[in-house]
Amino acid sequence: MTSSTRRPADALRARYGHALDAATGLARPGEVCLAWVRAECSDFVRFNHGRMRQAGTVERALCELRLVADGRQVRHCLTLCGDPDVDAARVRDGMARLRAALGHARVDAFLDLDRLAARSAHTQSVRMPTSDELVDTVCAAASGHDLVGFHAGGPMACGFASSLGHHHWHETASWTFDYSVYAGGGLDPATGRPARAAVDAALRDKAVKATVGGGDWSAERVRAAIARSITQVELLRRPPRTLAAGRHRALLDARAVADLLEMLAWGGFSARALASGQSPLMRLADGSARLDRRVSLVEDLEGAGVPLFQADGYARPPRLDLIRDGAFAGRLVSPRSAREFGLAGNGATGDETPQALSLAPGTLAESDALAALGSGVWVSNFWYLNFSDRPACRITGMTRFATFWVEDGEPVAPVQAMRFDDSLLRVFGDRLEALTGTAHAFPDTATYDGRAFGAVRAPGALLTGLDFTL
Repeated sequence: MTSSTRRPADALRARYGHALDAATGLARPGEVCLAWVRAECSDFVRFNHGRMRQAGTVERALCELRLVADGRQVRHCLTLCGDPDVDAARVRDGMARLRAALGHARVDAFLDLDRLAARSAHTQSVRMPTSDELVDTVCAAASGHDLVGFHAGGPMACGFASSLGHHHWHETASWTFDYSVYAGGGLDPATGRPARAAVDAALRDKAVKATVGGGDWSAERVRAAIARSITQVELLRRPPRTLAAGRHRALLDARAVADLLEMLAWGGFSARALASGQSPLMRLADGSARLDRRVSLVEDLEGAGVPLFQADGYARPPRLDLIRDGAFAGRLVSPRSAREFGLAGNGATGDETPQALSLAPGTLAESDALAALGSGVWVSNFWYLNFSDRPACRITGMTRFATFWVEDGEPVAPVQAMRFDDSLLRVFGDRLEALTGTAHAFPDTATYDGRAFGAVRAPGALLTGLDFTL
């Protein structure tokens, strides 16, 4: 079981880029033809009990066609096979279907296409692990421990073209290893099965969860991450502590902070949500609330390897300030929202969701964070999050994985799962005591509808208090 450690740049473009030209060359007078291609060649490896259980490779390419005329638009999605002749025939058939349907579409009052022709191409060759190298690294690092995990990696690309003269392509490679190490019992390295006939029921669902990935493959990074998780697993095996509901001093690891930032992606910076009163950051946007001055948040597309173009032809800025020095600084404005609400667009995608949130680090050294906490709750990540009061930016969630009670800077016991309910306006406002000095990147691990570009970058956060309800 092997795969190339470094795939050729533009490999997906060579197989599927022809669909863009095939689609845009079909425009008739008065028509605009547009095409958006998503492609990937992904290696997947599943681990259980610290051993590889399943591996495979999936290659897939989709092409969304759009036909625009007389203020109307229709769409059609098809699968590409990589054969130029077959794919061109599929594109012609798809465009014929769209012409037949166009007369039945309503005039779209907020349709807005970039009429200025533009071209761009970005490719990046990233060193990827062979499947053998990945499996050997993970299995050796997890030996004797119940590790469950999932690796996804390989090249992915997207392209956009239109009969107006646009032609963009973005291709790179990435990898992620998302895993948990369970505390329920040690494993026999020879068989990969539990070393004891019975597993302590109280530890059966106790685990440390982590994600590592992005950039060139590094076996050392994977080994170090698993070693840290195993150290925390030993803490999980101590007798648990049950805390009373109420406000507790807290240290949030970078992963937990990233979890909270991802909640702000649910309409927090959307121009449409802000204009319609549905954004959880309404109070921040209107100036009636302000975060701590150390909080600066940007949409860093370039830093996260996200394409700098979108499906209406508009360019996207490499970086966009969203919160600067604790104050609201910008919103994501799609072409439709720009037209509907009379705003200046900035090339946001149609759903106006950030893909590359990056929170600036602070000055607290990570090695000093537990000492700075003193006594309180140390949260590695959140298991579940949802809004409990959207207008107040109030979040509720659970602390299932690797949450510890700390006394005098030393973790002394795992904490039984607790629910917290607090406003992020307070968490990143008057409750914020410090941000750690290193921001960590957490790549998007979604695979349900294909792998995705993007990542969240965040430091840890020390809070004077977090409200736990039960």
